[in-house]
Amino acid sequence: MTTIITQFRLALSFLTTLPAGSFSAEVPEEVLGKTQAWFPLVGLLLGLILFISTCFFQFFLSPAICAALVLLLHFFITGGFHLDGVADTADGLMSGKAEREKIFSIMKDSYLGSMGATALTLLILLKYSALTTIISDAPLALVIFPVLGRYTIVQLTFSSTYARAEGGLGAIFTNHCSPRELLSAAIISLASGLLFAGFMGLLSCVAIILYAVIIRYAAQRRLGGVTGDILGYACESGEALVLIILATTI
Repeated sequence: MTTIITQFRLALSFLTTLPAGSFSAEVPEEVLGKTQAWFPLVGLLLGLILFISTCFFQFFLSPAICAALVLLLHFFITGGFHLDGVADTADGLMSGKAEREKIFSIMKDSYLGSMGATALTLLILLKYSALTTIISDAPLALVIFPVLGRYTIVQLTFSSTYARAEGGLGAIFTNHCSPRELLSAAIISLASGLLFAGFMGLLSCVAIILYAVIIRYAAQRRLGGVTGDILGYACESGEALVLIILATTI
């Protein structure tokens, strides 16, 4: 039990700005890699915070303003951790450069290109539009989009290799995702989907699994595997996909 609590705290510290306590020693890569079993649980905590905040906002504000505040709160709690991956992935893969090393170079560059800026803008617009509908009709369902977004990461790290030969942060997770981590993450995600969104939650789970397969195939074909930026893109775009599904089916 102590190990599980420690892993959850590490996952919370890695994925959010929420207080998770201090750690007395440097965390081994294998230990950090195994924390991804609890990534969806961190997403569930985030989703519950967003839902409770939405219930409060609705007393005073319109659904449109509530949706904007939910996105703002989401940004502050996560520190916008995965948004950089969205921008870098768009800049690299939409640069028109066929050479893999050139794509890697663009993705590592801290400069925000036009493709990255466009991708971020469209992503936020999609999330905002979907959240406006969900908050109006079924606010409880918004609990699951952070859960399934983070499950997308685990699905990818389990099934993919790391693309860069020199390694990177993402390699910690692709190298240390066993069936145990995948199963734990899948159970949490499926249970959350069914509990908070019923059949639509189940449909969202299936969609996320298929979406992860598509991302893996595209990344493997273009880059030879995934990178940390690809994982960040998968999380954010996975969240958007779940929101769109919920908004069109509730």
